[in-house]
Amino acid sequence: MVEFDELAERFRASHAVLVAARDRLQAAVDAGTASDDQQKRLETVKELLTPVTVSETDADGNVVEVQRPRQFYSVDPEGQGRAVEVLGDLQKAKHIAVLVPGMGNSLDTFNGQADRGDLIRTEAGPDTAVVVWMDYDSPKNLLEAASQDAAVEAGPRLAAFLDEVDELKADDADVSLVTHSYGTDVGAEAVRAGARPKYLVMTGSPGIAKYVDEAADFVQPPTRLFTERAAGDYVSYSEWHGPDPANFPDAIRMATVDPRGEDPVSVHWHNEYYRENSEALRNIGRVIRGDLDSITTTNTSRSTETKLLLGASWGGPLNTVAGMASKVYDGVVALTKPSKESAGAAAGQTAAGRPPDAAGRGAGGAGRGSEGRRR
Repeated sequence: MVEFDELAERFRASHAVLVAARDRLQAAVDAGTASDDQQKRLETVKELLTPVTVSETDADGNVVEVQRPRQFYSVDPEGQGRAVEVLGDLQKAKHIAVLVPGMGNSLDTFNGQADRGDLIRTEAGPDTAVVVWMDYDSPKNLLEAASQDAAVEAGPRLAAFLDEVDELKADDADVSLVTHSYGTDVGAEAVRAGARPKYLVMTGSPGIAKYVDEAADFVQPPTRLFTERAAGDYVSYSEWHGPDPANFPDAIRMATVDPRGEDPVSVHWHNEYYRENSEALRNIGRVIRGDLDSITTTNTSRSTETKLLLGASWGGPLNTVAGMASKVYDGVVALTKPSKESAGAAAGQTAAGRPPDAAGRGAGGAGRGSEGRRR
C-alpha cells in the first residue's frame, strides 16, 4: 500500500492545477479576451474547486460535518479536459468501483459523472469508494464514436491506473470496473491490456468487437462479467462495434426493472442505468459489494423489449433507428424520444431473478447547495 501522504500529495497537486487554471482563465475574462469556451471552462473549474461537505468522526468519536477540497487523483483543464476523482477513502474502503463514462463527455460534463459516482457509492454501501475515471478524450460526436481508436488508446492507460489502485487499496479490498456506453469499449481494452478487476460491469454497450460474442473471448479469470441492457437502448440494439454483451451466454445479465413489477423507478433507453432507487442501480451496487445472491436477472429479447415500450411491435422501425443509435450516447439527445406515457409501458419488463435484498438499500442524491456538494 502506498503511504497516505503520497496520495494526499496527488490531491494537493491536482488542486493546485485547478487553482492555476482558474487564475489564468479569470485574467482572460477580466481583460475581455476570453472566448466563450474559456468562459465556460472557468465556470467548470470554479465548480471543481468548490469544497464538498463530508461526514467524519472526530477524536471523541462524534460524527461531524466538515468541508474539504475534492479529491482529484489527476486533472487536466486544457483542451477537452480530463479528470480522475476519488469519492470516499480509497485506502480504507472494502469495495472499490472505477466508473468509466462514454461518449460526449469532457471536463465541462464531469460533474454529471461525479453525481453518478455518488449514487453508485451510496447504493453500494458505506465501505465503498468510487473513482470516476475520465482520463481519456471521449468521442465528441457520432463520427468519432464510430471508431474504436479512442478506446484502444485509453485501454492500456486505464489498465495502468487499475494497477495503481491495487497499490493504494487495502490488501483485502476488491475492485469492480463499471463501464457505460463507449466506456465499455475502454473497459474491454483495459482487460485486454492485462487489467484484472474482480467484477466487470457493462451497461448500454455498443459491442466490443465483431468477433467477440462471449465473455471468454476477452475476459480472463478471475474477472466476472455482468451486463445490463434497458428496454429501448438503441445503442445496445445497434451493435455498433459488435455483438451486444448483454446477449453473451457466459455473462450475467442483470435486470434493470424490478421483476416483481413494484419498481417505483423505471429504467429505459440508454442513459438511465444509474437512476436513484432503480433496480438497475441496485444491481450495480450488489455487484460492487459482492452481494451476488441478491442480484436479479433477466433474459428478455430485443423484440420483447420493443413490444413492451409501445404495447405493439415496432421492432422493424427500431431496426432502422438503431442504425443511428449513437444519438443517445452519453451527453447526446435522442433523435426522437417517446412520451412519458409510452416509456411507462416498459415498466412491465419481464425478468427472472431474485427480489431486491431485504436491507432495502436506497441511493442518496448528490445535489449542490450553497455550501457545495455533500459526500
